Amino acid sequence: MLVPLQKDDFELVAGWLADPEDHFKVCGNAFSYPLKREVFEAFFVESAGNPDVRLCFKYCADGKAVGMVHFTRIDRQNDFGHIGVAMVDPKARSTGHGRAMFAELLKLGFAELKFHRIDLNVFESNQRAFRFYQDVFGFQVEGLARDTIKKDGAYQGWYTLSLLKPEWLAQQ
Repeated sequence: MLVPLQKDDFELVAGWLADPEDHFKVCGNAFSYPLKREVFEAFFVESAGNPDVRLCFKYCADGKAVGMVHFTRIDRQNDFGHIGVAMVDPKARSTGHGRAMFAELLKLGFAELKFHRIDLNVFESNQRAFRFYQDVFGFQVEGLARDTIKKDGAYQGWYTLSLLKPEWLAQQ
C-alpha cells in the first residue's frame, strides 16, 4: 500500500540510506550524505502531496514500511510523470516488495493519474535496478546521458528508461 510520507518517517528513510553506496544509488548528488532532516522534510513532505507537482510515498506491506518511491516533474499538459527516488529497505530486498511497490506505483500513474508516459533514470553502475525495470516491467531504454555525475573523482552516466500506457496495459 502506498502511503504519503510524513515528517516522522525521517528516521526510517535515513536508516535505509545509511550506507553511502545505497545513498548514492538512490540520490546521486541531489541530496548530500547523510540525508538531513530538513532536506527530507522540505523535499519529501512539505513540497509533496500535490498531484500536479510531486507525490512521495512509503510502501507498506503487512503493516510495515518497506520502501519509498515518488513521482516528480509531473506534467499534466503532456500526461507525464517521472519516478525520482525509489528504494526498498535493504533488509527487505529480494523479497518481492520492490516488484509490488512498482506495480502499485505504475497503476497509480497510469490508471488513476492518467499518465501516458512514466520515465526514470538509473545510474550505469546500478545494473541490478537497470535489469529490474526492463525485465520485470518492460521499461524501454531511451539512451545514456554520459558523464552526468561525479563520484570519487570519476564520472558516470545514467540511463533514461520509459514505459508508455499502452505497453503497461498490454502487460495487465
